[in-house]
Amino acid sequence: MTQTSTLLALARLSVVDPEAGGRAVIAVNPPLVVRWMLLSAAILVSVLLFYAVPFMSGQLEMMPPPVGFAAAQFGLNVLVVGLVAYVGRGFGGTGSFDDALWLMAWLQAVTVVLFVLQLVAILALPGLNVLVTLFSIIISLWMLTGFICALHGFRSRAMVLVGGVMVFTIMSFVLSVILLFLGFDFSGVSDV
Repeated sequence: MTQTSTLLALARLSVVDPEAGGRAVIAVNPPLVVRWMLLSAAILVSVLLFYAVPFMSGQLEMMPPPVGFAAAQFGLNVLVVGLVAYVGRGFGGTGSFDDALWLMAWLQAVTVVLFVLQLVAILALPGLNVLVTLFSIIISLWMLTGFICALHGFRSRAMVLVGGVMVFTIMSFVLSVILLFLGFDFSGVSDV
């Protein structure tokens, strides 16, 4: 098997059976620098793709600055890695930060392909954009819950999903309060 076909088979397994795919990804066990490089590269490609449609349609000025957006995406991904590793361990999981980093980097790399499908849908068949976006979100959550189960040895994906929604809700609130405290207001409502 060539390296490309091995990666494609691993990506397919990650989508079809995320728990088995997650265990296979963890078994690759690359050096820590490779894990950080994959996460960084996947985020960079995602950001470039995110700016592609506004660039082609001449609406780039409506987008946030790309460097700041990429930095924010990287920071949020590192936060997710930490939450996956340490909240999971808090609930009796056995996964490490390094393996959580590797799994989330792999998840980001696979979701780049889903993002490309979304772009194709936007450009070729705008009516399917919402359906493709919904499908991408479902696949991403499916993979994330399976990867967390593989990482920590959890058995119930439903409980992982419920726990993830709770952690996401709490962290969204905490981050909103912190950003408001720092003077950021994303509501779009001007002062009266």
